[in-house]
Order: sequence, then structure tokens, then C-alpha cells
Amino acid sequence: MTTESKNALQRGLENVHQPFSKFIRTQTTSSLFLLFSTIAALWLANSEFSSAYLNLVHTPIGLFVGDLEIRASLKHFINDGLMVIFFFLLGLEIKREVLSGDLARAENRRMLMICALGGMLLPAFIYLLFNWSLDSQIGWGIPMATDTAFALGVLTIVRKHIPASLLAFIVGLAIVDDVGAILVIAIFYTEQISLMHLSGALGLIIFLAVANYAGVRQPLFYIMVGITTWWLMLKSGVHPTVAGVAIALTVPARPKRASEKLLAKAKSIISALQKKKQEVDVLGSKQDHQQVQEVREVAERASTPLRRWEDILDLPVSLLILPLFAFTNAGVVFSLSSLTASLKDPIGLGIITGLVVGKFIGISGACWLGLRFKIGCLPNDVNLQHVIGASLIAGIGFTMSTFIATLGFDGHPEHLNTAKTSILIASVLAAFLGLLYLRIVASKKNS
Repeated sequence: MTTESKNALQRGLENVHQPFSKFIRTQTTSSLFLLFSTIAALWLANSEFSSAYLNLVHTPIGLFVGDLEIRASLKHFINDGLMVIFFFLLGLEIKREVLSGDLARAENRRMLMICALGGMLLPAFIYLLFNWSLDSQIGWGIPMATDTAFALGVLTIVRKHIPASLLAFIVGLAIVDDVGAILVIAIFYTEQISLMHLSGALGLIIFLAVANYAGVRQPLFYIMVGITTWWLMLKSGVHPTVAGVAIALTVPARPKRASEKLLAKAKSIISALQKKKQEVDVLGSKQDHQQVQEVREVAERASTPLRRWEDILDLPVSLLILPLFAFTNAGVVFSLSSLTASLKDPIGLGIITGLVVGKFIGISGACWLGLRFKIGCLPNDVNLQHVIGASLIAGIGFTMSTFIATLGFDGHPEHLNTAKTSILIASVLAAFLGLLYLRIVASKKNS
């Protein structure tokens, strides 16, 4: 439809829709949604509406089918249910990066793995130094994680002063970091395991991998088997979010047919449509409709399910699931005295020092060692100074750190409250220090 053939209302809506769509799809927007949800949760938890907020978070919801009953609070529904979709998307990103992204190159992969390993082990060690032999030592996994959405959102503030490849570096770093966090959740934050349910879940994951090898591409198949796998993983005692990543790794990453042949077929169909004397009528002409459908089917076969599903899930996860997680988990009741207490508590000291100091020394130190001994290399235009700034920003551990804290301190509300407060303090401090450092480096370079 040409611009001239559109009515005034259509043109007006397009003028609004295009900039709005562009705004919604930017990385900054998803970070703003996450930030707004966090602020809203903090305000509600510390206002006269705190009781209403807590009642909402713990509102029981459920599904009943005959004798089968699935019942949980809103918070658990989000943490154990919706967050599986986030971890599924994370698994898709991990698989894509390993197959064709920054993790596909051996030298980049080695550097990212070294940096991520340093950024996980040192924060965990620092936490244990403050909490050794205490009942709070179970929280050692909290400062290991990096919040990719917030970290990228913060980096966009100084994007004019940093190379674009630094964004790709921190994404790769966060992905390797997330793999470590997932393994920690699966191995160390599982209390009791039902071998029967776990065997069933593993069996279905193998079944999905075989189906991928056999060329199965239907989304409904993966959805139905995936939901069953999630349920079995939930009943097994292993946190069900692990199922999200495992299922994602079985999703087909190759096109169904060779792209060259499909492109030739699409060209022939489009050429036939262009040779028609009359205008293409997809509504009235069955033949024209079928030809257009064929072009769509060819395009679908030329793409990969992994890439398509990643694109489909990106916005719902960024704009709905992660903000909902933040809203239901970030409601920390705090005051000046509680903030001061967090700075004195072993949990608070371990988390804040681990995220701010541990991430900084662990990542930048590992990077220096990797460059010094030529174990790996950095992306083009990225140097050690950039990595130091990124290592500070990597101390923003909000989403994943909070998630691990809820697992580690489930049943210990006083520890959980201290942990959440400390995560917020550390994340704000890490963001400020990282931005300040990168801005200073940029100003020195330009002077």
C-alpha cells in the first residue's frame, strides 16, 4: 500500500507506531522497564501500601485439572514458571554464541571463559571469607552473577565513548557467567533429588535432541515436550529453570534446507508474480494467495527455529517477565538503620565486596593474565582499560543475584532481606564506578 493510498488515520498511526516500536526494541528501554519495576517494588514495600504489596506477591494462584492441582503464590509462579522462559531464552543465546558468535572463535572463547571464571571464583571466595562457618555461607553463589540487561543498559549511557565491540564482549562475558550460575543453581542449590523424576526429565531432553537430529521443527512439539520436562524437573527437586536452558540447547540451529536452493525458489515465485499483467490480488485470487504463502514458507525454511524463537521471546522476556520478577522480588523493606546494618553484616559485606571488588579484580586480573601469557585475545578496538570498566559494571548482579539469594535463603527472611538490600547497594555502586571510570578513560583519550 503506497503512502498516497493510505487514509489520514493510517498515516497518523504509522507516525506514532514507528518511533514507538523503535523505542520499545532498544536495549535501554528494557533496562528502564527493569529499573521502573525495581523502584516501584521498593516504594510499595516501604510505603503505607506495604501490606497490600505483600498480599499481592503472595496471592495464591493455581490450575486444577481433575485430581491434578498446580498451586503456588504469584511470586513462586513467576520464579519457578515464567523465569523458565527467561532461562530458555538465555539457553538459545548461549547456543547461538557458541555456534556462530563471539564464543565460536577459540581465542575469544578462551579469553571470555578466563575472565568469567575470575569474575565468578573471586567474588564467591570473598563472600566465604566473611561468612565461613556461619549459616549464611550458603549464599556464596550470590555475588557470582552479572545482570546482563542492567549492565548493557548502563553501558549504553556511555556508548559514544566506548567501542561497539565492548558491548559484544560484556554480552559474551555475561553469557559464560550465566552458564556458571546455572550450574551452581543445579548442583549446589538443590536440597533433595527425586531420581525418578530427574531421570524422566533427562530422558525427555535426550528425546528432544534426537528429534532435532531427525529434523523435527514444529514449535508445538517442543512446547508440549518442554512443558512436561519442566514439570518433571520441578518435581525432581532440581530448580526448574535449569530445564529451560537444557531444552533450549536441543532447539534446531540449522535451516531445514540449503539457503541457496530456497533463495532460488523464492526468486522464481516472486519473478512469476512480477510478470503478471494485472495487480497481485492476495485476497481475491487463490493462486496469488498460494504463491505468497509459498514465499513465506520458503523464508521460514531458510531461517532457523533457534533464531526465530529467540526473536519472538526477546520482547516478552525483556518487557514483561524480567520486570515482573523484579517487581515481586525487589520489595525490600529498608531504612537508614537497615542499610547501615547491611554494611556491617557478614552477608552484606560478602555480597557488596564480592560484587564490587571481586568482579573488578577477578575479571580485569584474569584478562591481564590472559593477555600476558597469550592465552586469548580481546575483540577489535577493546583494550585492558575498557575491560577494567566492564569489570566494574559486571558487579551489577541484580536479577541473577536476587534469584540465587531467594534459593539460598528460602526460609530465612532476615538473611534474604539483608542479601537483597546488599545486592541493590552493590549494583548501584558498581554502575556508578564503572560509568565514572569509562568516562574518565574516554576524556583522557580525547584530550
